[in-house]
Amino acid sequence: MTEQVTLIDEFKQYLSRFQADVGNREFGEYGSWNGFVVKKMNFDEFVAKYEEFRNLERLYADILERGDTVNDAIFRTLREQGANLLIEV
Repeated sequence: MTEQVTLIDEFKQYLSRFQADVGNREFGEYGSWNGFVVKKMNFDEFVAKYEEFRNLERLYADILERGDTVNDAIFRTLREQGANLLIEV
């Protein structure tokens, strides 16, 4: 599967989660999810946030794998980035 197809599939899943968990909103409008204010993103916005989240998620996994101490700020940032995508961390 190409990266573009994966991103399209992830975006479709995000839209489904948004509809189910936040409700009907137009792109650019805000709603509430798990105590976070979240914006319904268009595809380009989603791709940027998705890539940020995946990079941070890889960094977090590497820290845990090495057995390093995790700074609360890193975990909080990961949760906030996940909230943008409606992904629980």
